[in-house]
Amino acid sequence: MIKVLIVDDEPKLREGMRTLIPWEEQGYTVVATAANGYEALDRFHELAPGLVIADIRMPGMTGLELISELRKESPGCHVLILSGYADFEYAKQAISYHIDGYLLKPVDEEELISYLQELREKISLEERMNDWQALEPARTTEVRVRELLQSKEPAEAVAELGLADRNCEVVLLELKGLNKGEDLREEQVKRLLERHWQDQEERGLFFTLPPYMGLLLKEPLRDERARAGLWQELHHLVSKEGLEFIAAAGGIADRPEEASQSLAAASARLEDAFFGQKHTLLSGMPDQWEEPVSRPGALEEEQDPERDIEVQLLLAVEAGSSEVARELTRQIIRQLVHTRRDETYIKDNLLRIVSSTMARLEAANPEIRPLIAGQASPMSEVYSSGYLHDVERLVSGYLEQISRLTGSGSGRGDEIKRITDLIQRRYKENLKLGTLSEIFNYNSAYLGKMFKNQVGEHFNTYLDKVRIEKAKQLLTQGMKVYEVAEQVGYMNADYFNAKFRKYVGVSPSAFRKEN
Repeated sequence: MIKVLIVDDEPKLREGMRTLIPWEEQGYTVVATAANGYEALDRFHELAPGLVIADIRMPGMTGLELISELRKESPGCHVLILSGYADFEYAKQAISYHIDGYLLKPVDEEELISYLQELREKISLEERMNDWQALEPARTTEVRVRELLQSKEPAEAVAELGLADRNCEVVLLELKGLNKGEDLREEQVKRLLERHWQDQEERGLFFTLPPYMGLLLKEPLRDERARAGLWQELHHLVSKEGLEFIAAAGGIADRPEEASQSLAAASARLEDAFFGQKHTLLSGMPDQWEEPVSRPGALEEEQDPERDIEVQLLLAVEAGSSEVARELTRQIIRQLVHTRRDETYIKDNLLRIVSSTMARLEAANPEIRPLIAGQASPMSEVYSSGYLHDVERLVSGYLEQISRLTGSGSGRGDEIKRITDLIQRRYKENLKLGTLSEIFNYNSAYLGKMFKNQVGEHFNTYLDKVRIEKAKQLLTQGMKVYEVAEQVGYMNADYFNAKFRKYVGVSPSAFRKEN
């Protein structure tokens, strides 16, 4: 909107013009009125209007004197004058001040609107020309920056940019949240950044290398505080358009001729941004996903480490241990990252693990199916998330919530009953006392004693007996011995044979023949 100041010593005329003209429809807004020239100058200094409409005859300071002062301070200011029939000589003098129009009182609404429409187009053209002229030096500089970053012989660009014998660093920025057809928002962000860094040329030079915008910093970012400060500076500008962004610093180039290496490093870090910290300037610092993978309750004689940790997660959720479920989720994600540092691979596998956990949980506990159905799955949000930290939060939060639902009503003191129930449902899994001690937050030896005291048998003995009873049922159905061994949790058929003989007195094959 073009700001308007109305100046006239007649209150009714000032108020009439302010209220009767549809200013906003014409692209204007009346920011103030003034009763004389002196008051008008104060309002002009305060509000910097683009158009002044002034009476030619006023007490104290005439309209002509006001226009003369305005021209000294702001030659480009636009002025329309108001005059009565008796003021023609004044009007001729006013024209010499290069006014934009002359209106007779009483003001004709249509005539004024016609002036406003012409002026709006004129002012719009002036603004575009001013923008172009202001940015032209920046565009020339930007060409030189691109030559420096992309040329095999950057010496000429270094000289023209005044960077000889200086350290520098490249920072790249990529916008997020843009929808199709929103090129204007992207262009507006570019203009904001361009103007800002034109005023900060001693610090750095702005450039674009689609799909990125960038800065060639003349003073590299020496520490985390400097990086945080620059991120906040960029955020302040980009957020004006309601957009988000990721940004990365490429590290110090000891010579400006090596700035292309900093550019390549910044680009690589943006491509790896999924694994970085949100709301930070990525700088190549080690991320937490590079930490060694360690898991609570590590299983002995693991046949399939990936499957075993997924089993631990299932047991933790089923037992209602939300804290262990959260920690196991962290470890699973880190394990996936170490296997393949790829966003799609990680998201796909998390979907598989969450879906499998819920399906197995419902299959063994049909009564909790309505509770699970009442919790919205986070997977659509997971797939749209741009950071692994957000993915971890979404998946951990969901599994914690499910574990609280499955553990509701359980209290301290009923752990052994819950463990025996788990064994009855999960006998085919690679169950270990150490795993369950982690899930129920007990020392392994102490939990073993509790189990023996309450059940009357050691944990492994009870587990073996449950498995053998299940095996006897399957053998009577005609299943082959190796199939039964696998179905009840023994991966080694010979080991299953030995256990079966120990508790039944005959081999599995003999038992099947007899039954």
